[in-house]
Amino acid sequence: MQQYNIEGLYATRQGVKKAQKSGLVPLAYIEPYAKTIWANSPDEAIRIATEELNGGAWTEGPRITRANEEERMRQMGAPELPGFGAPRQAKKGRK
Repeated sequence: MQQYNIEGLYATRQGVKKAQKSGLVPLAYIEPYAKTIWANSPDEAIRIATEELNGGAWTEGPRITRANEEERMRQMGAPELPGFGAPRQAKKGRK
């Protein structure tokens, strides 16, 4: 099994019902979805994520990535909070 990060926007069950009546999903019923799923293939990961929507429907996505949030932030060069980086070695003093 491999780890897949699934991201996207979905309409909740109530949003899908309102969209059937009016044709548009109200913004109040659109929510973000971001979760790490263990699966054998990307297709299986999408299927599991779709089942977890509980009657909702994808409005944007789902996107699959293999890189997690930490790796993406490091690639972008985002600043790190103090104390979360690798520990620095102590400077050697004179003898």
